[in-house]
Amino acid sequence: MIPDSGAISPLRGLRQRLKASGRHTSRQSLIGALLLMLLGAALCVAQPWLPLLAAVALLGLLVLLRYLAVAVVVGFVLLSAFRLHELSPLLLPLRLPQLLALLALLVLGWRLMIERNLTPFLLAEGKLLLALFGVTVLGALLASNSGLALNYLLGSWIKVVLMCFACSWLLQQQRHIDWLSWGIIIAGGVVALVALYNSHHGLELVEGSRVTIGRSYGSMLGDPNDLALVLLLPFSFALSRSLQRSQGQWLATLVVLLLLAAMLATQSRGGLLGLAAISCLLLVRRFRLPRWLWALAPLLLLLLLSLAGIAERQSGGAAESGIDESALGRLYAWQAAFSMMLANPLLGVGLDNFYANYYFHSPHWDGKNHAVHSSWFQVMAEAGLSGFILFVGFYLLLLRRAFHLLSHADPNGWHLACFAGVVGFGIGGTFLTQAFTWPLYIMAALIWAQWRITSENGYANCN
Repeated sequence: MIPDSGAISPLRGLRQRLKASGRHTSRQSLIGALLLMLLGAALCVAQPWLPLLAAVALLGLLVLLRYLAVAVVVGFVLLSAFRLHELSPLLLPLRLPQLLALLALLVLGWRLMIERNLTPFLLAEGKLLLALFGVTVLGALLASNSGLALNYLLGSWIKVVLMCFACSWLLQQQRHIDWLSWGIIIAGGVVALVALYNSHHGLELVEGSRVTIGRSYGSMLGDPNDLALVLLLPFSFALSRSLQRSQGQWLATLVVLLLLAAMLATQSRGGLLGLAAISCLLLVRRFRLPRWLWALAPLLLLLLLSLAGIAERQSGGAAESGIDESALGRLYAWQAAFSMMLANPLLGVGLDNFYANYYFHSPHWDGKNHAVHSSWFQVMAEAGLSGFILFVGFYLLLLRRAFHLLSHADPNGWHLACFAGVVGFGIGGTFLTQAFTWPLYIMAALIWAQWRITSENGYANCN
C-alpha cells in the first residue's frame, strides 16, 4: 500500500528543517573555530608563551584525568581524613582541600561521563548509608540552628559520603587498595610525629599534659579525643602489616611505635580502649592464640592506662574520688543526647547541633555546654531514632561483610586490618565523637572495593 502524499509531506518537511538546522549549526561551528584560531594567532603575536602555557596545562590536566584519577581521590581522602593541611599554620593559606576537592570532582565527572569506565554499585549497607544521609539532610533543613547544620552538611558530611562511594568504585585493582592502605599508614605516621613533637616541646597541650595538634588555630585535631580516634585508623593497618612477613614490614613496625607513643600522649581513655581491642584482635587472629587469652585484654588496657599517665590528668585522674569529673560529664552528655532523641525522634536536633542544644536537655548545668563524647549518642541526638537505627544497621552490616571477607583473605591483603579497624571504631567510638567524619567511611570504601574484587575472582557474591 502506497501512503498518500499528505502523510509524507510533514516528514519531508521535518527532514528538510533538520538538514537546514544542521547546516546552520555547522556554519556556526566553523565560524567559532575560525575565531578561536584568530584569537590564538593574536595571543602568539602579543604573548608567545601564553599558548604554550595553555597547551602544557591542558596536557597536564588530561594526563591527570586519564592516568592519575585514583591518586587524586586518594590524596583528597587522606588530606581530609588526617587534616594534613592543619598540621602547620603555614599550610592553611594554600587551600589544599579545596584544590583537591575540585580535582576529585573533575576526575569523577571524567570517569563517569567521558570515559564511562566507572561502574557504580550499591551494597546493602550502602543503601542504609544513603538513607542515613537523607535523614541528616532533612534534619539539617529543620534543625534548631539550621546554619550550623547546613554548614557541617555542605562543608564535611556530603564530602565524606560522596568520597566513600567514589573510592569504593575507583579502587578497581588490588594495587589501588595498596595505595590507599599505605597512604593511611604513612599519613598516620606523619600525624603521630607532629603530635610527639608538640608533646616533647610542650606545645598545644590541654589540661597541662594531653597533646593536641593545631588547637590554637582551630584545627579539628585540637581535641585530644578526636586526635586519638584519627590515630586509631592507621594503627589497625600498620599493626596488621607489621605482623606479616611481607614487604614494608619494618616501616609498618616503626609507624606502630610512633602511633602508640602518640596515642599515649593524648591520654584518651576511649582511644586506648580502641587500641587495646585492635591489638588483641590482630594478635589472636594472626598467631591463632587460644581464645582464653582474651581474658588478658583488661590487663593490657590497665598497662596502657598506666603508661599514658591517666592518673595524672587534671580531669579523670586519680586525684578525683568516686566517679571522676570526666566520666560524670560523659554521663550527663549521654543523658542530654537521649533527651534530644525523645524530643526529636524522627530527625534529631540536626548535624553539629548537640553542643548548641546541650543547655536545654542536660540534667546538670555547670555553666558551659559540652560535647557528646560518643559516636553512638551523637547519632542518637543529631539524627534521631530513625538515624540511629540506620547507623547501627549500617555498622553491623559493614562489620559482617568485613568478617566474611576474612574467610577469603589474601595473606598479604588488608582484610584483617579493615575488620580490626571497624571493631576498634565500635569500641573506641563509644567514648569518642566521630560518627559523621572520615574514619569509618574510609574503611567502608576499602571493604566494599575488596568485596567487589573478591567477588570478581569468584569467592563472594556481591549483593
